[in-house]
Amino acid sequence: MNINRLLTPRQSGTGTWSTVAFLIVLTLSPIRIGQAQSINGPNVDISGHLDVLAVEGNVAVGNNDFRIGQFALNLSTDVNDRMIAAAEIAYASEDRAVVIDEAYLDWALFRDDGRPRNDPIGFTEVGLLIGQFDVPFGIDWRVYRSVDRLMVSVPMVVARTHRGWNDLGVQFHTATSWATLAVFAVNGFNSSPALRLDEQAEIAPRLIAATDETSSDLVPSEAYGARFGLLMSENAEIGTSFGAGYLADNDQQSRLFGFDATISYEDLQLKGEFISHHYDMTVDRTSDLGFYTQGAYFFDRYFGVLRGETFHREGGPSEYCGSAGAGWLVNRNAQLRAEYRLAEGSSNDTVYLQTAIAF
Repeated sequence: MNINRLLTPRQSGTGTWSTVAFLIVLTLSPIRIGQAQSINGPNVDISGHLDVLAVEGNVAVGNNDFRIGQFALNLSTDVNDRMIAAAEIAYASEDRAVVIDEAYLDWALFRDDGRPRNDPIGFTEVGLLIGQFDVPFGIDWRVYRSVDRLMVSVPMVVARTHRGWNDLGVQFHTATSWATLAVFAVNGFNSSPALRLDEQAEIAPRLIAATDETSSDLVPSEAYGARFGLLMSENAEIGTSFGAGYLADNDQQSRLFGFDATISYEDLQLKGEFISHHYDMTVDRTSDLGFYTQGAYFFDRYFGVLRGETFHREGGPSEYCGSAGAGWLVNRNAQLRAEYRLAEGSSNDTVYLQTAIAF
């Protein structure tokens, strides 16, 4: 299982792309309607993760808090040699409910088998993913799952722009030896009900057109976008992302743009991300933007992490935050982490302690 993702409560929304995805699933699936199917145990891969989190000093969560952060089970099976079916069942701790966080079919249209071929571009894979999935915007989407993160907290600009994008739709993805591309069309800007953001109590629903008296016709019902990554080497990548949301009357209401970079050298890992969000309110147009940079160094089974970040909301002051963290890889499936997050004003400082286990 990938160690990647983390989110907040979703709006209940249906849209054009739920119907489109359903029809494509029926077209591609080798299972005939009315034909019973059974899944044998050896053909099913079951994995999951769990983290327990202690938060000290964050007024957004009632100053002090001790809770289950994420708990999820992931099931996947090979439908055939080119199609994988997968689903993630997760516990939404705040709602005390079990929910479906992901459910999709991933169809490999092409996969490099190592045989010589006349291909000047050098494709390694081409695929189509249909269902509910984490939308590939930026780079933080790769670590939404708590077991994949090095820092316990979510970058401020991610939490206050797209909030951890997860929705129902269609995604085309391809990779070559020098680049990756994902193009997607989804129902809107929903986020997972199970993979909560630590700062959720501080975050307004900025991806919708009005904060107060919001009506259904002001919520984007469709969204389109893409992420392109350029692999400078096996240890360095730069990427750019774009997303646009449309209302029911086809007016563009929300636009996201991102730029990201990652590089690693021996035991040092560096990454950074810039995100801007422009959106139309009921009476005017406004925007948010911010960025963060993060560095991590590994030594034996321990690591240290530093992150600096800033966020600016149009018409308001800029916010700055710095975090220092450390972790211990107990074994290949378990980590202990600690983070001290320093925000403007000492009353906003937060200490996180986390135990994360993958199984």
